[in-house]
Amino acid sequence: MKVIGITGGVGAGKSTVVNILQKHYTIEYLHCDAIAHELMERGGCAHEELLSLFGEDLVTADGTLNRGKLYERAFLGDRVEELNACVHPRVREYVEARIASLREAMFPGMVLIEAALLIEAGYKDICDELWYVHAPVEMRRVRLKENRGYSDERVDSIMAEQATEELFFSASDFVLYNDSSREDCEAHIIEQAEAHFSEWEASYKSEEVAE
Repeated sequence: MKVIGITGGVGAGKSTVVNILQKHYTIEYLHCDAIAHELMERGGCAHEELLSLFGEDLVTADGTLNRGKLYERAFLGDRVEELNACVHPRVREYVEARIASLREAMFPGMVLIEAALLIEAGYKDICDELWYVHAPVEMRRVRLKENRGYSDERVDSIMAEQATEELFFSASDFVLYNDSSREDCEAHIIEQAEAHFSEWEASYKSEEVAE
């Protein structure tokens, strides 16, 4: 079982790549943002501490957490580190426990972990490989403006807060280029993945011969 971390800048198309890979291979997908949202809700292990830190009024009338209000208080109050310290370690524990469970069950596929701060949060030490989904900056800008309706100012702000391309390249074991048209995207992604998997197979055979 291979554990692969998926990272890349905003607009690079990480979710698109994951969706394509899921169509062709046996995959357990661990999306850290989705896991964090689950753990912050009532019954989740981060819920009570969040209310203690940021206010009981974060719970809406229907019992869900008002994440917009939470993030506003964290960012405007310069308390982002406090929020991250509450949530991120719990997400990491969840991911590690899930990986251990899959290994015990001899899961026959790959585990993909996607997180916004995969490198910065140290997930590389629990991954067999780190994959960097790369797309040119201008292509990413167009995607964000057309698909999400972001303004140029918002795109600039988000990109300025993310890791540099140099860091992504240096920290990654494999670069997957998501720079083709929508019509050619799936074939392009699978072609690259298949070539990389062939390298895995060749490596395994070399190790067996050496033994």
